[in-house]
Amino acid sequence: MDTLIEANHVSLRFSAPTDKKGSLKKWVLDAVRGRVRSRHFLALDDVSFRIERGEAVGLVGRNGAGKSTLLKLVTGIVEPTSGSISVRGQVAPLLALGNGLDPRLTGRENIYLNGAILGYEKAYLRAHEADIIEFSELGDFIDAPVRTYSSGMTMRLAFSIATAASPEILILDEVLAVGDAAFQAKCRARIGEIIEDGATVFFVSHSIHDVQELCSRAIWLEKGRVVWDGPVEEVCPAFGQFAALPFLPIAEFLPGGIRDGTVPIVRFRNKRNGRHLLVVRREEMKNIVTKLSEWESEGVAFRAFPEPRPGTVPLFRFCSLRDSSHVFALGDAEAAPFLVPDSGWKDEKTTCHAFGAPTPGTTPVFRLRSPDLPGCRIAVGEAERDAILASDPSFVPAGEPFFVQP
Repeated sequence: MDTLIEANHVSLRFSAPTDKKGSLKKWVLDAVRGRVRSRHFLALDDVSFRIERGEAVGLVGRNGAGKSTLLKLVTGIVEPTSGSISVRGQVAPLLALGNGLDPRLTGRENIYLNGAILGYEKAYLRAHEADIIEFSELGDFIDAPVRTYSSGMTMRLAFSIATAASPEILILDEVLAVGDAAFQAKCRARIGEIIEDGATVFFVSHSIHDVQELCSRAIWLEKGRVVWDGPVEEVCPAFGQFAALPFLPIAEFLPGGIRDGTVPIVRFRNKRNGRHLLVVRREEMKNIVTKLSEWESEGVAFRAFPEPRPGTVPLFRFCSLRDSSHVFALGDAEAAPFLVPDSGWKDEKTTCHAFGAPTPGTTPVFRLRSPDLPGCRIAVGEAERDAILASDPSFVPAGEPFFVQP
């Protein structure tokens, strides 16, 4: 195979000052005196991959995952702090809208300026000038200064220049997010032609659909690390599920997942009244995510079993028909009063199974109630329970604790 892009254990560290400086003079003086305090963070952490000639690779990840930073490394804009990255072949980058275009020059003049930056000969640009203008659909605006262009017009011109010929390596960073639907479709078709011509494409997009349509392989980044590098039809659906439920462990979405038979129980807190809600089903989590103005996720509280296991008892969730507060009943005996007709409680049929007695490796979960507050609070572990009781002595235990895997 002919490798065009290869990254070996690449890391990139940035530092950001933590002190606010009133002036440049003060900053220089503090720097000389060694008083500038900075916060260091890894934008990329031990990233390795290889991209062969003719491959179309999509880069997916949430905001801040390091996608655009990685493209800047590939194009040589920044250097890695450690590790190495090598690129063989002519690179045509479209990293940021308008990069390589001079806003004071006309669109026509920028064809030659940006084309020269990308390595095109002047004679080639002159021969293909009409084709570039036609593809950009700028018409008479081609002779207007670029500073008068809209963002869509700027993207059209930049894309038309970069793809005037099939480069060996085409780097695209969210370029299909700008412009109308018709031109986006036109760009996808052009990218498809470039791929068919044997070019290597490295493509960043928040559109899973675009990555799946244009690429055969995807690399998933999270917090600067490669989570999964594999076939696009496997990586993209997994990332899409994680992006919808980012408070769940990534391992839940990878092949094989977590194999101990447990499922994550996510604790949500009502911002208005402090009520807690334990959620088992992913479908319900997605519904709550749409109401983040009312609820906030406190992450995975613990792990429990979706089906009965030896030594476990069911945990039921009931909702008050009066004030929509929630209580949690452990076992059939505790649940019975809530199941009586006209009890004022709704069985939400959200059931998981936890241990009724301590077993090795488990943590106690306490249910606490206060006469001053509806519903009940959930405390995972003695430390959290003691903190709640210390802050509000009105809380008392609401039944025996149950035991879970942390």
